[in-house]
Amino acid sequence: MTKNLFRLSTASLELVLAAALWGFGFVATIWGLVAWAPVPLLFWRFVIGTIAGVLIAAVFARPSRKELLWQLRASFLPALFLAVMILLQTWGMLYTTATKSGFITILYIVLVPLLETVVARKRIPIQLWLCIAISLVGVYLIVDPSWDENFNIGDFLTLLCAFGAALQIITVDRVSGRVENAFVFNVFQSAWAALMLLPAIPFQPGHLLVSSPPISAWVGLLSLALGSTLIAFYLQVRAQKVLSSTVSSLFFLLESPFALLFAYLFLNERLGAQQGVGAVLIMISAFMATLPGKIKN
Repeated sequence: MTKNLFRLSTASLELVLAAALWGFGFVATIWGLVAWAPVPLLFWRFVIGTIAGVLIAAVFARPSRKELLWQLRASFLPALFLAVMILLQTWGMLYTTATKSGFITILYIVLVPLLETVVARKRIPIQLWLCIAISLVGVYLIVDPSWDENFNIGDFLTLLCAFGAALQIITVDRVSGRVENAFVFNVFQSAWAALMLLPAIPFQPGHLLVSSPPISAWVGLLSLALGSTLIAFYLQVRAQKVLSSTVSSLFFLLESPFALLFAYLFLNERLGAQQGVGAVLIMISAFMATLPGKIKN
């Protein structure tokens, strides 16, 4: 196995794991919203992720002061789009169904190459457009959306979330090549996100401190903080040092079948034959996106 192929395979596996953690995040969010309103839930998510990250980094990572200052500045813009993205998605889930939320959110897969074309004037290979088309068909088959209901505020918030997700991926791609320690970068990103959410807490119903939240709410919060935030976004930054933002976004499509799998296991939802076909299409498109020639130089 060549060095480039090994790096490509490792980055691909890291994004699959990140997608699995984010997929479970849908279940974790539902559990967490039982006890906390969206802003307090997300604030604690990023605070806990930051504290845990600082403790780990203090033992295993010793970046220079110059590197710390650079990462502090470089992580601000990705953190801004991260906070906006997750807030809009979580807020939207109060008004819309998880199925519609998943389908609308995944539109960022299309927005990433489109925004890159407009902003950076990059050319997107026809193979990637084909992958995107196959992936979206797969996602559509998996979630089997029903548009019988009126387009509500939750759907609109989730649509805005898709733009935030695309911008977060692109901004991470802009700085990932210079990131020496992806873990430390993600800790800064989480800290910035927590600070950005702090001013919104007084305007959100509910409180930061909730008396006697159920065990499932604690499991949801800790899963979001340690799994979806600390580990998954760290893996994203690491992988985007190797894979382009467009290719990376295709792997994020796996978040949808993972979400359905965990919903089946923990929320008693069932998968049908149509969903199975959709999952296969997503796997095929993700494999096509990792063919040689898609690694960063």
